[in-house]
Amino acid sequence: MKITAIRPLFALAALAFAGCAGTQQPEVASPASEPQYPSVQLISWSDFHSSIYEAPQDDGSALGGLPVFMAAVEKAKGDGLSMLVDGGDMFQGAMPFNAAKGMGMIEVMNNLGIDVASLGNHEFDYGPNDKYPNDPRGALKDAIESSKFPWVTSNVVATSPDIEWPYPNLKPYTFIQKGPYKIAVVGVLAMETPIATTAAHVVGLDFQNPAKTLEKYIPEIVAQKPDFLIVNAHITGLPTPLPETGATVTDVPFDGEIAEILALPDDIKQHIDLILSGHSHKSFIAHEGNLTVIQSLSAGREFTTMTLQGDKDGLHLVRDSVKKHVLSHEPLDVSCGQEKIALHPVKVEGAELMPSQAGADIVSAYEAKMTENRCDVIGCLDTSIPHVYEGECALGNLVTDAMRAHFPQSDVAMINAGGIRIDMPKGSIYRENLNALMPFDNYLYLVEISGSDLLRALKVSSSLKHGTTQVSGIKYQIEAGCSNPEDINGDGNVDNWENNCLCDGVLINGQPIDPAKTYKLAISDFMLNGGDDHAGCFNSAKTIEEGPVVKKTMLDYVQAHEGCFSIDTLKKADSPRLTMGSCGGKFAK
Repeated sequence: MKITAIRPLFALAALAFAGCAGTQQPEVASPASEPQYPSVQLISWSDFHSSIYEAPQDDGSALGGLPVFMAAVEKAKGDGLSMLVDGGDMFQGAMPFNAAKGMGMIEVMNNLGIDVASLGNHEFDYGPNDKYPNDPRGALKDAIESSKFPWVTSNVVATSPDIEWPYPNLKPYTFIQKGPYKIAVVGVLAMETPIATTAAHVVGLDFQNPAKTLEKYIPEIVAQKPDFLIVNAHITGLPTPLPETGATVTDVPFDGEIAEILALPDDIKQHIDLILSGHSHKSFIAHEGNLTVIQSLSAGREFTTMTLQGDKDGLHLVRDSVKKHVLSHEPLDVSCGQEKIALHPVKVEGAELMPSQAGADIVSAYEAKMTENRCDVIGCLDTSIPHVYEGECALGNLVTDAMRAHFPQSDVAMINAGGIRIDMPKGSIYRENLNALMPFDNYLYLVEISGSDLLRALKVSSSLKHGTTQVSGIKYQIEAGCSNPEDINGDGNVDNWENNCLCDGVLINGQPIDPAKTYKLAISDFMLNGGDDHAGCFNSAKTIEEGPVVKKTMLDYVQAHEGCFSIDTLKKADSPRLTMGSCGGKFAK
């Protein structure tokens, strides 16, 4: 965005000395040594997900970890003007921070001195807390109040004046002053948030179209003459086709809500200088005309830096300065079952970095507050087991078998692919592993449901928009890449996720599914309440019994298992639950 040229302060001093030739004056430092137009180092990340522990890699290295992340960010800030932006989903992850309902991440961000954050869908996950037990978003309210930085989200509004929203310290947009520059940051959040968190926690809120909301607010922001305008967007939308991780692309189409922003009228879009995106956990840099869209990897594994440079024409992004910082280093974390490792310098991006003692102290403090021991040994694995988002996942089989073990009268069990978050390492299974595998406090329900509604739920899975539903007691097949649009939810429209690629021949416990028959289904409240586009699938379900949180059933199941699990014991090669193959045009009705 263009700005008026800044008149240097030393120009006034020069006028004061005019006409004094021949008079000895005190020596002063050369004003030429001071930058006339200082630059701003912008540092951004998204989807941190309380990732306080580093992620081990197959090559023996590790990624991220809070002490390394905090130290790397501090180093990246440099000695001049800097600005730190969080793109949402800082909550929901490691046990110590989950137990504190997000307050650990607030302490981290306060310590880093971030300038602004946007809401992500997982900021709503914790629901009420002890301070605000009657507010469905009490934990979020407490976190926002405790933040030393502002939050911005413009497209979430209350459906009634009786609902407290937005909370103090949460605004549609804000201005951050950096030296002579006024930088505007406006936040937007994905419209799918009600199906990407626990529905009860967003009751009374309306998630409006991000592009249309920006069309409303940008003229209001521009009227206040910012020097640079950032859209901090925790929304859907990726370049198509998706580039390699960290790659830079130019003038490629986007999908999702980002595409709608890029399609805004020029008189609106011309004022947007930068879109910082999140939600998809991908890494890319995309230049779209005069606009740049950036996203970083999730879980503190990466952040992005860039220079905002002032000159005689204004403040602008220096495209060649945009850089991805992948936080790969030798393992440093104290793993369960190992002796404590003292903090010591590690090589990150070819240079030595001393991990943050403040970060390590924050982790230790929240571990000490826990009532459960995260390092309790629950079971073991003979082999490491990867997380598979599309296709049959051995970890999905573990979870759904645990759900059926809790409700042995159930015929089938289902869990959404997005509820399963990590690969599981070989060796001991610690309580922390199971929490990281499924960190969400989603409750288990036993319901009665018709075969036709079960088929409808599997059709949603077959679109692959949210990965493949993991099952126990069911065998089904998907034709990946098929084109078979169908109005699955019966609303008269066919949305992009309504693509019935479910092959005919679904089996329940070895028998063809009967659309007219009633089955007993073990399912999480997230799916039951319509999460991941399952709205309407379970409206006719009759609740039989409510169970514990799903991860408690996993703990009980693993503890009761004799011997170690392996991929072969969890995923039968001769009896797959889910296959990907051609239907020959025979799709489920």
